[in-house]
Amino acid sequence: MASNLTVDTIRSSSGSTVLMQDGVRQYGPGQIIECLAGICDGQTIQGVDRSYTWPNVTSAQTGISDTTYQDATGSVISYQPPAAATKVIYSYRAMFAWVHDHCISHWKLYIDGAEVVDARNSRSGRYMEEKTALEWIFPIGGTADTDTGRQATWDSLKEIKWQVRDYGSSNERDRLHLTQYWDGSGTDVFSRPMLTITAIA
Repeated sequence: MASNLTVDTIRSSSGSTVLMQDGVRQYGPGQIIECLAGICDGQTIQGVDRSYTWPNVTSAQTGISDTTYQDATGSVISYQPPAAATKVIYSYRAMFAWVHDHCISHWKLYIDGAEVVDARNSRSGRYMEEKTALEWIFPIGGTADTDTGRQATWDSLKEIKWQVRDYGSSNERDRLHLTQYWDGSGTDVFSRPMLTITAIA
């Protein structure tokens, strides 16, 4: 004879959570709840609870300012994780190319309009030309912290994005999504960015 057992949480003898329930879905700690990944071509990506429209990047982003931060195209997305998530991993991968031989760029990360201070970083190199990833992990629960990006709760859509500027007029990277060389010549080729968001229990 069939029987059913319904519980909200299963814990080990030490008190650690072994299994959590979110609606009809169940996850153990550290399990991936959803991983949304795509190239930035305007596609619709279906998540556990809703669908998202990815950014549509169709051309290079040039003319990066050496004094003012601006949104990195392809990095801007509004996201809400499933209820059981305890962290969100956000990854933006874009093509960098140099303008000056020693190129330097500075990056800031924002969530819901607030800068994540500890995510500040700079990218530099001689003749730098590569598709590189900028990533961050947002913890969920506890006391909100703008330094780390910790969210006390995350039960609504929040905008995430990177902003970028160049070091100065003589140390410019000055282009995203475009090569400096291609196929043995000085041809510039468009390279579309990618965006990945992973929610973890």
